[in-house]
Amino acid sequence: MLSRTASNLYWMARYLERAESTVRLLAACFRPGLPFDGEITKLYALPLQIQGVYEEFEEVFGDVVTFENVVQFLISSNSRASVRSCLEAARENARSERSRLSSEVWESINQTWLEFQEMQYRSLNVFTDWLKQRLFVFQGAVQITMPVALSVKFISLGTFIESADQTLRVLEAKGVLRSLSNQSDYYHWHMLLKSVSSFEAFQENSAASPSQDSVFEFLLFNPTLPRSVRYCISQVENLLASLGVETRIAPLKSTANLLVKLRFDNMNDILECGQNEYIQNLQDEVLQLGEAINEGYFTIT
Repeated sequence: MLSRTASNLYWMARYLERAESTVRLLAACFRPGLPFDGEITKLYALPLQIQGVYEEFEEVFGDVVTFENVVQFLISSNSRASVRSCLEAARENARSERSRLSSEVWESINQTWLEFQEMQYRSLNVFTDWLKQRLFVFQGAVQITMPVALSVKFISLGTFIESADQTLRVLEAKGVLRSLSNQSDYYHWHMLLKSVSSFEAFQENSAASPSQDSVFEFLLFNPTLPRSVRYCISQVENLLASLGVETRIAPLKSTANLLVKLRFDNMNDILECGQNEYIQNLQDEVLQLGEAINEGYFTIT
C-alpha cells in the first residue's frame, strides 16, 4: 500500500472520531441541568481551551464568550477543530481512496456530510445524538463490509489513536471544571460517563457511585472498555504488530512505554503526580505516539 493511501485512510478515521469527540466534549461541559455555580464565561471557554482554539475563537467573536457562540464555532465554523472541518476533511480523504473502501463505507461518510448541512442548525442535544448515530453507521459498515486487510488496519489505527486522545481531553475538561465550581461533582462524573457512552458499562463493572477516583480509573485503566485509554492503546499495539513494526521500531517503543504506565498505574499514582499533570503527560505521550506513526508509515524518506 502506498504511504499516501495509508495516511488518507488513517486520517479519515481520525477526523471522523474527532468530529464525534468534539460534540461529546461540548456535551460533557454543557449538558442541560448540570449544576454549576462558578463564573459562567469560564465554563463556556473550557471546550475552546481544551481543543486549543481559544485564540481562533477570539478572531471571530472577540471576547463575547457565550454558549451559542462556542457551540457555533466548534460545530459550524472553518476552524481546524470544528465538526464541519473534520467531516469535510474526512470526506475528502475518503473520496481520494474510494477504491479502497466499500460502497457502504463511502456512502456512510458522504451521507453524513450531506445531512450535516441541515443538522448543524439543530440543538446541541439533537446534533450530538445524530452525529453519534452516523458514526456508529460508519464503524459498523467498516466492520461488516470490509475485509480485515491493510485498509481496515489503518482505519482502526486512526480511530483508536484519536479515541485515546479525545478521552483524555474530556477527562481534562472535567478536571478543570471541578476547579471552576463548588457544586457536588457527582453530577459531573455521571454526565462525563454519559458523554462517552460508558455509563451503563461503569454500572456493570463498579459497585461504587461515580466519583473522581472511580471514573478516572475506569476511563484510563480499564482493559475492556472501548473508550478507555488503556484499551485503545492496547489495540494500537496489536495493529502495529500486525503491520510489521520490526522495521519501524519507534511506534512500537512509544506504545510499549505508554502501556506500561496504563497497565500498572492506579489512582495513587495520579494523586502523587497531580490529576491535571498526569492527564497532560498522557496526552503528550499519545501525541508522541501519533508522531512516531506518522514518521514510520506516512513520511517518505
